[in-house]
Amino acid sequence: MARTIGLITELEVVNEVLSTLGDNPVQSLDDGYQPVFIIKQMLNNLSRDLQTKKYWFNTEYDVTLTPNTLTDKIILPFNILKFEPSETQYVARGLTVYDRVNRTSTITDNITATICVMLEFEELPQEARTYLMAQCKYQYNDEYLGEPSLQQKLAKGTNDAKMELDRTHMENEDINILNSQRATAIAYKNRRRS
Repeated sequence: MARTIGLITELEVVNEVLSTLGDNPVQSLDDGYQPVFIIKQMLNNLSRDLQTKKYWFNTEYDVTLTPNTLTDKIILPFNILKFEPSETQYVARGLTVYDRVNRTSTITDNITATICVMLEFEELPQEARTYLMAQCKYQYNDEYLGEPSLQQKLAKGTNDAKMELDRTHMENEDINILNSQRATAIAYKNRRRS
């Protein structure tokens, strides 16, 4: 199977899953072969589950959302997975922002929020693509083949890819346990005891 030089493609994921299970690769994602459809759907579901966890690549902070001047409604992006407004009176109802205090979706002021959106596979960084490919191979074997010896190898590949994804996330978000609020509170509490 020919591989591309750069980022992993969706077609590569499908062919990796097929070849891992001893099947022949396909030339196109539009191939009518039933496993191709199953793998594509599985990949999409796994990607949505992954991206719901808010990674550096699909989360935007302090986004200003402006009401439509004609309807006085704030409509969220169609690919939104999480909506976390800075003011808790606002929630998402479908793709419309709802004001729970005033019990209305009519909003005339701008609001600020953290939003997490679902990106297409082609927009994902390599670490996410690698993890999704590993997870897809694992899940497909688990659901359709059930080969125990292969499952252990695939589980290790999935765990390794997840560790790399999490490490890269921590680097990109500059996550440091020593800078967390909880760590500071514990240090202050322990200092007062001494």
